[in-house]
Amino acid sequence: MGNWAELLEDLLVGIAKRIPVFEDFVAFGGVCRSWRSVAIKQNFKGSQQPPWLMLAEEEGEEKANERRIVSLRKGGMVRKLMVPEASGKRCFESLGWFVTVSEDGEMNLLHPFSQVQIPLPHINTFKYYVKDEMEDNFIYIQKAVLSCSPDKAIGNSDYVVMVIYGGLSRLGFWRPGDKSWTTIETRVGAFYDIIYYNGKFYGADAAGNIFACDVGGPNETVAQVVGIIPREFVSGKRPYIVESEGGLLIVVRDGCQLDFLGDYGDDPNFDPHNVDESRIDYGVEEFRLFAVDLNNGGGWKDKKCSGDNALFLGDNASISVQASKFPSIKANCIYYTDDCWEAYKSFKRGGGKDMGIYNLEDGSQMPYYERESFSPICPPIWVNPSF
Repeated sequence: MGNWAELLEDLLVGIAKRIPVFEDFVAFGGVCRSWRSVAIKQNFKGSQQPPWLMLAEEEGEEKANERRIVSLRKGGMVRKLMVPEASGKRCFESLGWFVTVSEDGEMNLLHPFSQVQIPLPHINTFKYYVKDEMEDNFIYIQKAVLSCSPDKAIGNSDYVVMVIYGGLSRLGFWRPGDKSWTTIETRVGAFYDIIYYNGKFYGADAAGNIFACDVGGPNETVAQVVGIIPREFVSGKRPYIVESEGGLLIVVRDGCQLDFLGDYGDDPNFDPHNVDESRIDYGVEEFRLFAVDLNNGGGWKDKKCSGDNALFLGDNASISVQASKFPSIKANCIYYTDDCWEAYKSFKRGGGKDMGIYNLEDGSQMPYYERESFSPICPPIWVNPSF
């Protein structure tokens, strides 16, 4: 038997170019150093991939540098991904990149496959950092979205990172070269989700308002209301913004708030940071879809299904996938992860409980990952596999 690590580079490149599935390509690059050297963007000729589920970090020093990923395309197969730069950090994913947040407030852009890192300004450079007096830097950032991938930006600097930050859930952004985060001053209620769409950032707040932010325009710190979903559909729930079939959807998630069982909520000794988890609960009850017409004054209509599309929602994920391209993905369903940090921060084990597949046709739910994966820092998230 020959030494597989000594295969000629031309032969390894030929093999790499014949691997059609990204999961297999990553596994190919994990064999040894010589194989990893050819597992690069230029040699991947495969097709579009559906999102992966990246599980929470496991305990133990030997596990610190790796994360497990679940491939829905390959029937729930679990693989290891080496990302030492993400160890002990909160991760938000956008366009294949992570925005990482450390316990001391350091922030970076990280590409999980190439391990390229781009420093971002520290959390303490946000305008309202001191005033918000957050007790935990891991939940100071609640969402993060890229306008485009840094490696595709013109001159490697024509991109923007937009985040939801602080106890009052404000909007802030950063561009390469900035020394601090810039705050969007317009605010009616707490922002819950953001997306980059058709050259602008769009945000949805707790009151059902839909905002547009034109970063780089003449009024880049002003957010303009471009639509409103009636408050009764959003109040006490969590809205998401998703681009699907060229338009915008508002998806409203019900069941993300704590439900106190019995008289626990009336207990005078109640401590929200030291709770008996058997006496409180939360979890998805329903999802509702609303189509938004930005060309008609932000008008909306109730939408009963997502057609041939599957929606992936959760911490930093607002993704629509054409299900017919992937036999393992269910159409007219919502794949969701646990991003209800207001609820799970009361649990010692953290988030990871509220995950599953919601069928929009009949409201039924089923799991897509049968085992448990919990973390108070970074519960499971969706990841776009890309270079």
